[in-house]
Amino acid sequence: MFATYTILAQASAAPSTASVVIVGFLFVLIVLALLAAVTSAIGAVFIKQAARETAKAVEAARKAAESGHDAAAAQGAASAPETAAGDPAILAVLAAAVHTVIGDRPHRVVSVRSAGPAWAQEGRRQIFSSHRVR
Repeated sequence: MFATYTILAQASAAPSTASVVIVGFLFVLIVLALLAAVTSAIGAVFIKQAARETAKAVEAARKAAESGHDAAAAQGAASAPETAAGDPAILAVLAAAVHTVIGDRPHRVVSVRSAGPAWAQEGRRQIFSSHRVR
């Protein structure tokens, strides 16, 4: 009886290559599943936060529309793009373009923001792609 346990202990002391590969593969799968769960949870938190912010903005717009202070809201909306754009001429050009597209229907430019560094990145990409690789 004692000899049987000794043989089993010796057999389990030297794991085969296949068992090491299987255990390693299962470990990697478990870690990847945990990472996927964590990133999904973090994404859900950000989606809920964005939904709350959108709901707050909609509620604020609804309250502003119900309050009847259209002149004050128009003045606030007109001053915000000027500070965001930095140049009133840009706001005038954008308002003229919107008027050209929409026509005589009422409209209001709410905000003007920079698109970011995309134009600069595209220019650099074109310059680098035009050079010959040695």
